[in-house]
Amino acid sequence: MQIIEDLKVSRADTRLAKVETDRSFFSALERKKILVILSLVALALSVRLYHLDAAGLAEDETNKIFALRSYAEGDFAVNAEHPMLMKMLCLASVGGAKLWNEAAGERLSLGISEESALRFPNSLFGALTVIPILLLGAALVGFRAALIASVLWATGLHAVWFNRVAKEDTLLVFFMMAGFYLYNRAKESTADIERQERYYALAGVSFGLMLCSKYFPHYFWLNHLFYHLAGYDSRNNRPVTRRVVMKYLGAMLLTFIVFNWALLLPQTWDYLSAYLSREFVTHHGYLMMDTLYANDVFSTPGGTPWYFYYLFLGVKTPLPVLIAFLVGAVEVFRYRGERTVARGYLFLRLMLFFWLFPMALIGVKFLRYTLALMPIIYLTAAVGIIVLWRMISSVLEKFLIKRRPSHALAACAAASLFIIAPAITTIRSMPYPSLFVNILGGRRAGYFFPHDEFYDLGARESIQYIAEHAPERAVVASEIPGVMRYYLSRYNRADIRSEIISRPRLSGNPDLVLLQSGRVYFENREDVDSIRRDFRAVQSSSYDGAEASQVFDMGETKQAQVIDRPQSLSDRKNQ
Repeated sequence: MQIIEDLKVSRADTRLAKVETDRSFFSALERKKILVILSLVALALSVRLYHLDAAGLAEDETNKIFALRSYAEGDFAVNAEHPMLMKMLCLASVGGAKLWNEAAGERLSLGISEESALRFPNSLFGALTVIPILLLGAALVGFRAALIASVLWATGLHAVWFNRVAKEDTLLVFFMMAGFYLYNRAKESTADIERQERYYALAGVSFGLMLCSKYFPHYFWLNHLFYHLAGYDSRNNRPVTRRVVMKYLGAMLLTFIVFNWALLLPQTWDYLSAYLSREFVTHHGYLMMDTLYANDVFSTPGGTPWYFYYLFLGVKTPLPVLIAFLVGAVEVFRYRGERTVARGYLFLRLMLFFWLFPMALIGVKFLRYTLALMPIIYLTAAVGIIVLWRMISSVLEKFLIKRRPSHALAACAAASLFIIAPAITTIRSMPYPSLFVNILGGRRAGYFFPHDEFYDLGARESIQYIAEHAPERAVVASEIPGVMRYYLSRYNRADIRSEIISRPRLSGNPDLVLLQSGRVYFENREDVDSIRRDFRAVQSSSYDGAEASQVFDMGETKQAQVIDRPQSLSDRKNQ
């Protein structure tokens, strides 16, 4: 398997642009594509909306809530390290939920929590992502593989996991895949120049919205690299004219300005200047398998280990999907594909190579970044499932005289193992899909990537305990000041003062400390070890046998002895 050589010299033979067709079950579904799409979106949305507020808000999500409140007051420079688009959608969703609750929701016991309202736009766009996956996949690798990939996305554990969190990656993936499809459609519309220019402009709009979702422009350039490697073809890869380029780039730039206009404000640049100078950073490090690593882009090529994402795929992916992906990866890298799928195989090779290898070297890593990889994983797995189906069919044909029953039985076996079984795994993991670990990972929830797996899970329940038991004007130390502020306000405990553990020196003496398995940093690890060793936990939020958060009473040692309160956590450690 020569990956680099394939990328450099492969040229897709695209003389036949149409996708595979046959008189099969898949061909009947293709003729009813609209019904298929609606069914897939409904399935995907139902999974993503199930008990959407089961987990309390994470620190990043409460920052979004505070940004929405600032937006409502006309201040658009808050949280400026992220583009506007998702915050505007969340503002509309939270506002709509509030109106619904006041009008009828509370009276009908159908109220929408603020957690659900904040996350709803991502769940919606996550479900809608099945559309560009299906359409782009059908154009590149055939309708059969595209449909399988769409089902894998609709019920896929990783896709569901990250689509249920209010982070920008979901919108990035939707508009990225939509841009890939629209640009491909423009390439294929050579017979109608006006239609072709319209598709190019729409592709520009989609890529503009992608940049309005998250500042990751490299996916835009990967799209152009793909068509460069595919080589000239008069049917579906003719060079674009200067007029088309102007419309394409103009649409992208105009879209970016219209939907992210806050970037033009002077106060936004002041905020970004402070952010880039790292004034807002109070902690450093990422805990992985009980080892603390630097997690900073400036640590490249050091930082978190190079195998971070490979380990993630190995232990957090349902085994049938992992097997199908590995088989599909071997297929697309060893074989350039028939004429009808040659471009699709090249597309998958390119995207896999330029995601898995560069991202493995970058010093900063988070699991949510892999959401942009998952459509490619699922498309590759779909190719692998078809390969495995053919292998099963050939084995069954040796025992069954008729070819059609062999193929039907093989299809049922492949669907049950590689599509239905992973979907059941996702359903069984709800409402906390982030905690799933397969048998290769020993089913050790919260061990490999506690920060991303827990994502402040259990903090809401711990803060509720604090609100109910903390004395008046108590001081509570944690690493999630935003979450603490949000839920203390909800539980009517504005008198409690919040401190950050990882600051060099606390301004007060904490009465209680909230510790989280995913919030261990270089700045606080000694204090965390000391507190866990010497003080008594009075509350714990546990999931699948793993402790996500704990509340410690700093007035009680494990021997229940009352001690004098020193001036800082470090002083407590030395007592």
